[in-house]
Amino acid sequence: MANPFLAVRITPDLDAAIAERVRETGQSKSDVVIEALKIYLGLLPQAHRLADIEQRLSALEATVESPEASSSGDEPQRH
Repeated sequence: MANPFLAVRITPDLDAAIAERVRETGQSKSDVVIEALKIYLGLLPQAHRLADIEQRLSALEATVESPEASSSGDEPQRH
């Protein structure tokens, strides 16, 4: 049996956030939306949610540690 299809209208800012997530993870838009719905509805196991947080943290750290960040003088100070 094929998966059901759902069409919804979203705001431009939500569309941009989904597009950013697609660029960060390489997932499809459908996968991003399905994952978000599962998280919102409490259908993902905690281990998966933790793995998602770790992946997002790694992407953020890579952004902060990039040469562009250090050359602009905006690099946060570490304590």
